[in-house]
Amino acid sequence: MLIGILSDTHDHVDRLRNAIARFQQEKVDTVIHAGDLVAPFAVRALLEWNGPLHVVYGNNDGERRGLKSLLPQIEYGPILVNCGGLKINVDHYPPDDVHQPLDGADVLVYGHTHQIVNERREGVLHLNPGECCGWVTGTATIATLDTDTLRAEIIYLEP
Repeated sequence: MLIGILSDTHDHVDRLRNAIARFQQEKVDTVIHAGDLVAPFAVRALLEWNGPLHVVYGNNDGERRGLKSLLPQIEYGPILVNCGGLKINVDHYPPDDVHQPLDGADVLVYGHTHQIVNERREGVLHLNPGECCGWVTGTATIATLDTDTLRAEIIYLEP
């Protein structure tokens, strides 16, 4: 199974649409968004994805009632997503920054820092796809995760 992972879209609708198009091109099965969509109007671009979608709130998601009305599945992190035989802890914040990860996770997915992380620590894959928006670093990135190989790939989006 292939999972598409993104975070920190920060209302950059064009980049969000590019990310969804890339996930469709890569034939991902499920999409995980690790927070900071920001405003409800940006959710419409995320909803162009028509498969399973898991989303957590980020610290910049201010209009939470509006987000929840469009994305009933959005939750406060951390959440545990079971995909392809893996337990994936999804939170906006890096582990131990604000929340402790949930027990038994094979993968920790998070955002918030806008910095790419793709490494194993004590047998657990830590994956921050960087920022989809490209506002802070100047580089827009997303990731895919192959649940069969437990290998993540960082994908650079075109400006």
